[in-house]
Amino acid sequence: MFRCFRIYCIIIILLHCEVVDSTEDYYRHFPSPIPSFLPVPTSITVQKGETAHLRCRIHNLGTKTVVWRKITEEFPLTVGKRLFTPSRNIKIETEAITGTEVDEDRYELIIKDITEDQAGIYECQVSATEKYTKNITLHVLDPAKYKPELYGTQYVSIMENIHLTCNATGTTKTPDGVDWFFNGEIITEMNPRWQGRLVEINKKPLPGRSLISELIIERATIGDRGHYVCRLTKHSANGLKVHILNDKKNYKNPKRDNTEKLDSSYSKQNSGASCWNFLQVSCITTLCYFISFITQQ
Repeated sequence: MFRCFRIYCIIIILLHCEVVDSTEDYYRHFPSPIPSFLPVPTSITVQKGETAHLRCRIHNLGTKTVVWRKITEEFPLTVGKRLFTPSRNIKIETEAITGTEVDEDRYELIIKDITEDQAGIYECQVSATEKYTKNITLHVLDPAKYKPELYGTQYVSIMENIHLTCNATGTTKTPDGVDWFFNGEIITEMNPRWQGRLVEINKKPLPGRSLISELIIERATIGDRGHYVCRLTKHSANGLKVHILNDKKNYKNPKRDNTEKLDSSYSKQNSGASCWNFLQVSCITTLCYFISFITQQ
């Protein structure tokens, strides 16, 4: 009796409910959230030899797979966390961000020591029943075609300031900064040679296209003469030779300046006294001649 009741209940359930008997039916009845791409830069510009970072951020990725590929190539570069390219300068970094207002998965394609032939359009693709893609355009510039302009005080007297200017205006991409070198060694405040004498000023008159870096070395010594170099990248630099003149007569020496002032004042006083004495002698001589002339008359 009880067994018949159980069979009856099963029949009723089957009559009133649809049975899910395939994977396709499962996903139709229990759809997963649709993945979406979060904002990232869609145009990247780097110089040849630098490192390019192509970012892909996905919300609601779930168990789906992320594929990076260059649209002009048949085979993918990466599938998930695995590389599918023989290029040794390409790698993939992944990170899952949870516990925030918007959970996300990050897949960053990194291309080191980039070459000009690696420029183009790259595609971040989410593999699912429908294909979701995000395109990133990569531009690669040749820095060897540009050389920064370097100018300044090539001839400096001892104890004067050396003032050099490195002008990177005209580059297609503004460098983050420049490195200054002296006779092959980088100039830094940490070096006791330069402590308390360095002033570096960076200006960006044309944001995104220009950088002007000024280097001032105060109180130059004979040891500061040599070759100075302004370097933007390992492919772009310019140099200038600076001469230090051992011209002690022209640099400001407080003790010498005070001595000269005293000597000048003393000289003026002596000059004034001599002039007064001369006038006195002339007047007495003239008076004597006048009295002698009257007496003879």
